[in-house]
Amino acid sequence: MIKERNETLDCLKGIAILLVMFGHVQVHNHMTDPYVYDVIKSLQMPLFFLISGYLAGAGTKVENVRQYRERMCRRAVSYLLPFFSWLTIQHITYVPRAWKTALFQLDYGLWFLMTLFLFTWIAYTAQLVQAKVKSEWGLWAVIFGGCGLILGSYLAGVTFLSPALLVIYLPYYVSAYFCGLHPELLPDRIPAPVRRRAAYAGGLAFLGMAAFLDLVTVTGIRMLGIQTVASFLGCLAVIQLVMDWKENRIKSKLARLGHYTLEIYVLHYLFAAVLNPDRTAFVFWSPAGLLYSAAAFAAMSLITAVLIRFIDRIAPLRFLLFGKNNCISKEGDKK
Repeated sequence: MIKERNETLDCLKGIAILLVMFGHVQVHNHMTDPYVYDVIKSLQMPLFFLISGYLAGAGTKVENVRQYRERMCRRAVSYLLPFFSWLTIQHITYVPRAWKTALFQLDYGLWFLMTLFLFTWIAYTAQLVQAKVKSEWGLWAVIFGGCGLILGSYLAGVTFLSPALLVIYLPYYVSAYFCGLHPELLPDRIPAPVRRRAAYAGGLAFLGMAAFLDLVTVTGIRMLGIQTVASFLGCLAVIQLVMDWKENRIKSKLARLGHYTLEIYVLHYLFAAVLNPDRTAFVFWSPAGLLYSAAAFAAMSLITAVLIRFIDRIAPLRFLLFGKNNCISKEGDKK
């Protein structure tokens, strides 16, 4: 059961990173489609935060200050080191200005890494408080306090660490954290057939919302709420679909791809328009647009895979660019 659960989570990560890659092919080639891209944008990063929150809730908890310090140091290496390393490399001629810009506008850099670090910091701090007070209320007091601080900063117009971005993805992380912390609640209260039907019905509702609403542009609290509901419905349908998907070669390959989401995330978008140096505008729903999209995706994927292999075999580069000390074995598994 643990093996299957892990493969399901890795498969979801593999699906999410494929969505991210295809979305960047569209964005970097100025050929976003109002329907396909709405679906991609609504699923890709919410899925990652749902998975991250669930793993944080289901994993072993911080019990003392020493563990807290060690785990935060590891997360700083895993998330912050690649965030600042790639920011430095890409803006080598004006590094201080680039760092300052990124800290007030996270999507100037690899925003997911900084955002996940901040959410993880809140979660670990909450776990430490729970261990000290020996009650779960301490954990939720810190988590909801962090949520309130982010929301208050957003409403006050604060730009440091981009609370306008954090507030979009915080609900996914927190709700999934709760599910990981209490995995017994849904199976005990809602029968599996009911959950399955509800998830797929929600998926159909999500597709309808993607067709008739703008799920990309955030124009205020009301629209953010609608977009969040749509993303939850779509993500739950995808999660249920993967859970119902019997083990096969495709699912295993997607799970294997899910092992390398960080490496793919920090590299792939650099080559999304490698076949389009003149920035020719394509219409997505046209023979030329569909053919170019497939070719661009294939070229980007190949270059990314080659670079991951190359970087992974040079320990200092692997540490600096991926925040990892381990490497890929000859069989392709993590040591």
